[in-house]
Amino acid sequence: MKYSIITASYNSAHVIKRALISILNQSYPDFEWIVQDGGSTDGTLAILAQFPDPRIKLESAPDNGIYDAWNRAVARACGDWAIFLGCDDCLIHKHALAQCHRHLRNLPDTKQFVFGAMLKGHNGKSDSLYNYSLRASYHRLLNNMGIPFPATFIRMALLKQEKFDTSYRIAGDYDYAARFITQKNLARIPVLVSYMERGGISDDMRGPVLGERMRVLRTHILARAKEFICGCIDNLMDETDFLEEAPKA
Repeated sequence: MKYSIITASYNSAHVIKRALISILNQSYPDFEWIVQDGGSTDGTLAILAQFPDPRIKLESAPDNGIYDAWNRAVARACGDWAIFLGCDDCLIHKHALAQCHRHLRNLPDTKQFVFGAMLKGHNGKSDSLYNYSLRASYHRLLNNMGIPFPATFIRMALLKQEKFDTSYRIAGDYDYAARFITQKNLARIPVLVSYMERGGISDDMRGPVLGERMRVLRTHILARAKEFICGCIDNLMDETDFLEEAPKA
């Protein structure tokens, strides 16, 4: 089973090395890092060039924002599952993929979105844990992003078939979840997967991000609310937030 780690970058020289090191240090060997760069001029490409690893699949060209970059990266990817990391995010430890793989390899094909837990913080220092039960994720989808996207694996077959909506600048991940998560295709794994850096535009709930979130609610959540409510009902007694310990070695 192969994993595609997808990162959109643009003038990210000051942060991308943390992501790079966390990915290349993974003990699970069968992965590729698809870096879709928007035409950086700040040294990002030079940093990546210092690591001539064949698992790094870099392409640099102007794009129409992060979701256009993600669509381009998916078109080049050849993994079974994809996970989307920001250029200032990272996998939480060197065994993260291996730990996730122990669960993902046993899931039925009907599961297309699989989420774990995520830390969030400033300057690489975490201050919050995002760790939802399956019931809580369906409930949260009714008014917000219900899954921690940088800790979520998506079947590549779905991503190849259904693209991100490039008309969004900020909430395209929420839009994707709102369109394609169903009552039966979401699963949780008890693994702390990734770290996400605070400070992006999506952290500011005023202005553009609020407008895009309202658009998702009106165009998709309203029409599919019954689907997510049924997901809540199916998992009504599931408040599980247990996390496995990270491997010691």
